[in-house]
Amino acid sequence: MKKKVLALISAAALVLLNSMTVLADSPTVGQTQLPVATQTAVTTVNNTATPDHYAVITATSEGFKVSAVSQTTADAAVVAVQNTILRDVAALGYFLGDANLVQAATTQGELVTASVLSTVDVDPAGATKDPASGMYNVILTNPMIAAGDTIAILHYNESTKAWELIKPVAVGQGSVAFQTASLSPITIVKVNTTTAAQAPKTGVMTYGAITMILIGLMGAAYCYRKYRRA
Repeated sequence: MKKKVLALISAAALVLLNSMTVLADSPTVGQTQLPVATQTAVTTVNNTATPDHYAVITATSEGFKVSAVSQTTADAAVVAVQNTILRDVAALGYFLGDANLVQAATTQGELVTASVLSTVDVDPAGATKDPASGMYNVILTNPMIAAGDTIAILHYNESTKAWELIKPVAVGQGSVAFQTASLSPITIVKVNTTTAAQAPKTGVMTYGAITMILIGLMGAAYCYRKYRRA
């Protein structure tokens, strides 16, 4: 009887330890960091959907499995987008080979938006690593990806307990391909730049406006002189 009780206690302890390990490996929501001092562009993160919706609209290549992440993981991903992608837009541009991002980082009035297209758990259900590279070759499909989009991949590395940036191998209509040494939460991020509209300065008139005012004043003076002579 004692042996059975000890066996049950041991089994329960093992389950508890496994649960604690999973929780420890899950990302936590960190603090957002300020942009680097040289960055003048305005940045914003656009989180487009819920974890359940991301799991519905995101599929993967054969051998992998996609599932929904927790809300905590999704929130952690948003903070990671700010700290890993938008904190240093110029560095992101160099990493992705995008000259527009490099220029936008130090352009006054430029708006850089990072839109979270998906945050999902990706598991190698039956996939194996490429023997040559030692990496998983992953393709994720998502209808919000368009050919020509600037896409960055974030991966939560459970070994280092940190989010890492991955450069896609290819971006096509509705899909992105990338390589990674391990799998867990994956975030697809679309980055785009917009030039903010420049509002006219108060108290400053254009040459055209000044010319029209002068013509009006001259016309009024001419009419007044004719009236006086009459």
